[in-house]
Amino acid sequence: MLNMITQDIKNGDGCCYLDPHGTDIQTILSRIPKERIDDVIYFDPAYTPRPMGLNMLEYDPKYPEQKTFVVNELMGIFNKLFDMKVGGGAMFEQYFRNSAFLVMEDPESGSTLLEITRVLADKEFRDLKLERCKNPIIKQFWVSAEQTTGDQSLANFVPYISSKFDNFISNDIMRPVVLQQNSVFNFRKIMDEKKILLVNLSKGRLGDINANLIGLVLVGKIQMAALSRVDMFGKPMNDFYLYIDEFQNVTTDSIASILSEARKYRLSLNIAHQYITQLEEKIKNAVFGNVGSMAVFRVGTEDATFLEPKFKPIFSAQDITKLDNRNAYVSMLVNGQPTKPFNLRTLDAEKGNPEIVDSLKELSYVKYGRDRAEVEAEIMGRYKTME
Repeated sequence: MLNMITQDIKNGDGCCYLDPHGTDIQTILSRIPKERIDDVIYFDPAYTPRPMGLNMLEYDPKYPEQKTFVVNELMGIFNKLFDMKVGGGAMFEQYFRNSAFLVMEDPESGSTLLEITRVLADKEFRDLKLERCKNPIIKQFWVSAEQTTGDQSLANFVPYISSKFDNFISNDIMRPVVLQQNSVFNFRKIMDEKKILLVNLSKGRLGDINANLIGLVLVGKIQMAALSRVDMFGKPMNDFYLYIDEFQNVTTDSIASILSEARKYRLSLNIAHQYITQLEEKIKNAVFGNVGSMAVFRVGTEDATFLEPKFKPIFSAQDITKLDNRNAYVSMLVNGQPTKPFNLRTLDAEKGNPEIVDSLKELSYVKYGRDRAEVEAEIMGRYKTME
């Protein structure tokens, strides 16, 4: 994957790499050619002096249909992280969805995770949001909820939902990232302008849940940006290459949609994981059902048995388990027709220039980050207006 994204960068293409270890992107940074330095966006959520905003409830007002996508993705993210459907049931999902929709109806009074908890717990703030809400269906839900169950029903759900959000709202690393009202990234522009987005999701620094949350949000944002390219049909459209290592941790069921639809929006998905049993059945079917070409390096016996039909009679499962390092078997689709499987050896890794890595990081901090004290003051100011 490192060689592939290096090639994309040298070709002048736009790309994104989600690194769950934080090591690969150091290598990628060292390989950035001089002419592409201005295209680099290095995002490290654990770098606290100048946090970069990533509001998971933000959407493009030009595409109001994105609100539904955002809410569905948000629900999918928290269900993946905390299995909330099992704990809350259908009623919980109704309150969760309508809280998110209500918050997004009026971004001026805040539309982040912070405001969702306040909508649920603070009637005065909820009434303010309802006054500004222009969606009659959302308003009717809350009016009916108050008339039938009053605040008692909310009292049953607020602690459950708030306890999940508090993982991020009270976290000193995550708070200045996810509670900024405006995301620093315009993902549509990143795709259209061929930017290079490198994301450090080091679990050793962020923790598993925090790293997975950021990854899940980013994948959803990129998918939403790709779908907005529907307004480009019939016009020239740049390719954009998305690389995800350990992708099973940062994708919801919507990965099936990305795999089946992304090609028409010129989004190329390059995903890596350790073994097939990590994947849920639905995601496994989506992955292998949408793959035309496949390269297989050495894998275990169980995975080799699963993959064997793609390569027999040329290569057997036993052959796949005995591949040498940096060797692979390849099955390709050329002009819609499968070719005879063959073996290859990867190219030697390109040497980079480690001396430029810190400078590239610093450039991104200055261009895209904000002073932490300023961010915290803004968040506290929004919180105080609700009291």
